[in-house]
Amino acid sequence: MPKQMRALYGAAWQFTFLMLLIDCIWAARIGFRLERSGVALTIALTCGLVVIDAVLWIVSRVPFKNVDRSMFYRHVLDAFLWLTVMATFSKVGVVFQYLCVTTNFPLATHAFIAADAALGFHWPDLYRWVQAHPWLHTALAWAYKSGACQLLVIPAILAVTRNTQDYAEFVVQFMVSATLVILISLPFPAESAFVHFGIHDPNTASTVSDFALFRNGHTRELNLSLAQGLVSFPSLHTILALCYAYALRHVRYVFPMAIALNALMIVSTLTQGGHYLADVLSGLVAGAVVICVVRRVVFRLAVPAAEQIPSAVTS
Repeated sequence: MPKQMRALYGAAWQFTFLMLLIDCIWAARIGFRLERSGVALTIALTCGLVVIDAVLWIVSRVPFKNVDRSMFYRHVLDAFLWLTVMATFSKVGVVFQYLCVTTNFPLATHAFIAADAALGFHWPDLYRWVQAHPWLHTALAWAYKSGACQLLVIPAILAVTRNTQDYAEFVVQFMVSATLVILISLPFPAESAFVHFGIHDPNTASTVSDFALFRNGHTRELNLSLAQGLVSFPSLHTILALCYAYALRHVRYVFPMAIALNALMIVSTLTQGGHYLADVLSGLVAGAVVICVVRRVVFRLAVPAAEQIPSAVTS
């Protein structure tokens, strides 16, 4: 990993530990706690990634006669190093999200519904229409769930095609995006459209049931293994869809497919994620801003212009 990238990587870990410190202090003050089995599993998974990182570091130092082979292992190592910090930050960020929910600010749900109405959008009508078309419901459900799969597939693609700097940029985008949406949602909390409109089909209101429980103080114990996404405004799924496609921009034949899949994922957030149209539109704006800021400010300062050109653009 180039010196400038190592500095950015170190900064990512510093930010993660800073948020962890905030989590610990805040949790101690309000009696918030983590269920032990979830913590144990999280630690085990993190340790597993660290072990893989160590093995890859050793392999990447082997003096292979084939230079391409040596470079391949170095790119795989870089991808796993960034994956490790992102996985760790994800858990720390989830706790921060739940802590913010406990602040119990007045709900902004009606403001978002009013904004939707001003645009001529009525969420229940769209939901019922999608439900009346099983093939469309299945396609949108698949696209929505692809978000989690892409978190694992994208680093593999970028490692194999030697575009690991693009993956590093994506991880920074992920961290900035997650922090941004949580901070925005702090003074503007909103219950999911599933909850507001009383939708109790499978994988609807049950996926955001923690919102009311932690908001009202009925529980203060979180199982990290069963954590839910509780931020409605803006939509993190929408932001990540933009970042996913952008991360694959230098992988020639995969990029068009990434655009199509993530465009469908953005549409799916309305009915599969229980988001209001205001959530999605704000997510599009926030996503564009995050990509621009990370690229033009954070990443440009960390990596000289000459190094920002991918070493290989392959299919």
